[in-house]
Amino acid sequence: MSDCRVWVLPGMGADSRIFRSFKFPWNATYLEWIEPQDGETLSTYADRLLDRYPIKENDLLFGYSFGGIIAQDWASRNKVQRVVLLNSLHHEATLRPLYRNLASTGVLNWAPKGSIFKLIKLIARLNSKPSRQLDLLLETMEQFECQYYRWVLRSVLDWERPTPLAPVDVILGELDPVFTIQKPSKDRFWVLKGATHLSFTSHSNEISNLLKEKVDPVLA
Repeated sequence: MSDCRVWVLPGMGADSRIFRSFKFPWNATYLEWIEPQDGETLSTYADRLLDRYPIKENDLLFGYSFGGIIAQDWASRNKVQRVVLLNSLHHEATLRPLYRNLASTGVLNWAPKGSIFKLIKLIARLNSKPSRQLDLLLETMEQFECQYYRWVLRSVLDWERPTPLAPVDVILGELDPVFTIQKPSKDRFWVLKGATHLSFTSHSNEISNLLKEKVDPVLA
């Protein structure tokens, strides 16, 4: 088993509590989100967040959902051994038409306070069975105000998609309503059958085994 350190980025607005029942096969450090600054780009935010940590070239970045986007962006300017995405958007993939249509309406600018978070809650519950894990995820997301979520959604829509310097492994849920299944041209790709966007709760053992049997053997 590799002795590399894994740096874990949760989904937008969430924190390390969502991985409470998840086991990584490596020494894991859980990162927490910070507030974006006015007019800050996604790349500037990623640098400001991750540059605070002693991330080394032999380490691995693990990003869930929005965390995977931040991990890829930062890894396009900094060397790491590998990036692993869980239910996230690979830099080659396209967004669902729903998100592009939302952007064209300008809804992120004029939507009333609180409505953005209500939309996020609705998407999170799609195809997901009611559970304590789902409630915990939504509870952790209440730590940020509406403006944070406006910034995240705008940043994802405007993401320039730089290519990471390291290989990127992709794990996606078959029934994920947030990101579509699109196989990368070169990077490795696995689909979790029956999994939604909350695959880390419903398929935690399968993901852990996949990391141990498929990802760990290729690490230095």
